[in-house]
Amino acid sequence: MKIINYAIIGSGISSFISSLKIKNSFVLSKFSLNRKFINRSFDFYEFNNVGGNTNVWGAYVNLRSWKHYLKKNKKFLNFYLKNKYFTTCKISNSKLFKHVGYLKCKKTNSILRLNKYHFKKFINFDLKKIQIKKNYIYLSSPTKLFKAKKVNLCIGNLGLLKVLKNSNLIKDSDIISYEDSLVRYFFNLNLNVKKYYYIPMSIKQIFEKLLQKSFFYAPEENKNNLIVQAFSRKKKIIKYTVKEIINSNLILFRGLSTNHIANLRINNVPIRKFLYLKSHRIIVNCAGTCKKYIPGSISQDLIYNAYLGS
Repeated sequence: MKIINYAIIGSGISSFISSLKIKNSFVLSKFSLNRKFINRSFDFYEFNNVGGNTNVWGAYVNLRSWKHYLKKNKKFLNFYLKNKYFTTCKISNSKLFKHVGYLKCKKTNSILRLNKYHFKKFINFDLKKIQIKKNYIYLSSPTKLFKAKKVNLCIGNLGLLKVLKNSNLIKDSDIISYEDSLVRYFFNLNLNVKKYYYIPMSIKQIFEKLLQKSFFYAPEENKNNLIVQAFSRKKKIIKYTVKEIINSNLILFRGLSTNHIANLRINNVPIRKFLYLKSHRIIVNCAGTCKKYIPGSISQDLIYNAYLGS
């Protein structure tokens, strides 16, 4: 049985940042050339493959928040400036969208799309269950077993809940709560920036998303801003039992949901604290660890939180 000092589970943007910060870490993630590995339930929508949701949504960035984080933490600023992989770019020349950007690959000047070659120590591994021991965390897949001294769970919210349920760390009756909101589509006329956060999208993108005809929604630079995607700044608090979420066949229409689930709690305990109380060897970095709902672009918070929390 292989022993790993620092295991990162998942291969999205949080995992990528964690792997850059923790040099000798191993990244354990499902890898397949099939793009159809989507986990869905209620508001939860997750791509369970290399790249995670970052590869689906295009890694949008709120440039105002991004600049704030760079000024706030000098080590983070230095990390960003020295990294060889990505930078940020504005999506439009319009003043209305001056704070909307996305992650761009430094080498190709294209949208950042993660693949397994971004991770120096990558293992194809589909985590199903964890077992907490005094000196190690046991990581189980259908075909492999590892022991890790420290585990960084960078998997989606729904995937995380399934692992915790399989591991008997949560029960069917436990209450899962989180924050989310709605997204709408408007013509670019008389927009209310106090009520919504706007991202410009082409007509083609809008119809592809509403009809769910496309898999990757890529940012488009300086394109026609006739229509905007409007993320409500008003959050809603949602509660379900573990059983309802994991066993549900109900899939909310993701064209009208933000899928920016934040403040994930189990029996009103924040997910990071919940797992820390189970073991100091387990940390979590996913959208659910954001302390509050963020309208619109969220990559900046995922990156910053992963850097601080790894």
